[in-house]
Amino acid sequence: MSEFNSSLLREKFSIHDSSAGAHDQEAIVALSNRLVVELKGQKKEHTEVFVVRAQNMHSCVRMAARILKSYKTSGPIMNRPNPYDWEAAWDAIVNDYEYRFNPERWVAVYHNGRILFQAGEHHILLDVIEQCDAKSAHRYEKALPMAEDAFKKAGKVVKIDYDSNVALVISLSPKQGRFGVIMRGPTRTTTFNFSLSGKKDPLNYAQCLAAAACFLEGVQLAFMVGMNNIKLYMGIIRRQTNEEKMTKEAGRRLGRLNAEIANLERTYDVRYRPEKPEFGAIITSAEQLGQKILSPPDDADFDEEEDVDDDAPEPAHDQGEERTDQAF
Repeated sequence: MSEFNSSLLREKFSIHDSSAGAHDQEAIVALSNRLVVELKGQKKEHTEVFVVRAQNMHSCVRMAARILKSYKTSGPIMNRPNPYDWEAAWDAIVNDYEYRFNPERWVAVYHNGRILFQAGEHHILLDVIEQCDAKSAHRYEKALPMAEDAFKKAGKVVKIDYDSNVALVISLSPKQGRFGVIMRGPTRTTTFNFSLSGKKDPLNYAQCLAAAACFLEGVQLAFMVGMNNIKLYMGIIRRQTNEEKMTKEAGRRLGRLNAEIANLERTYDVRYRPEKPEFGAIITSAEQLGQKILSPPDDADFDEEEDVDDDAPEPAHDQGEERTDQAF
């Protein structure tokens, strides 16, 4: 394929029961990150379109990178004698930090509205949306009213509110690439771009996408580390707990992300505008914000040597808005 263009969307669906007497019920919320992967063949009928949805942004982008890598090395994916190993791709994406601290992680890959692979739990509405998108020839704006109609035919009258924002814009060609990363913080939204050009060989699309995922993951981890540092200092988070372990491991994870970004910079000519986000600076900014908005608990005097249950479930690392496990 000669070019690859796509955008990563952060989506929120709020499902309201419109039946009589249900107007006071809280909306059921379905959250997702969504990225369309269009693999363009030389002929239109050879083009394959996949949709990747995931609980967090960086996993969504990394799964897309795996698809691109497989297409580059082995050609079209759907008609292979030996089916593509989606499970192995997912296992390669989920790093040690995710395995330990994000039990709510999930991913789903669709083709023509059908689920090819899923891991973890996601809301059934997302499957309905993808089925409707496929029926509308990937005119995504038509999927939502079609989904409402599908529920109505099934005997459930609902109103679905939709909110989305772009988190990443991708434009890649063999000689150059460009990414626009939108970072939404607690006080403001900022954008930075980075462009790449190959020194000798054409761009490795999978490597470029993986580096973009490093920035998405790193920015959120760095903010969490900074806030948790202040919570530890104030006694909001207790020492020798899973939250402290998560904070320390996140710091180590940031080092590995920096190494992957540095490898990209050695491989290609990379330019940033306005400037490259430094994870250390984000940690410092988060610490400064935490000092302003957080207060020590009233019972800050506690025994730091208290026993800790090492078998207790680790806290999830939430990459987005508040989730709901309520089924519809």
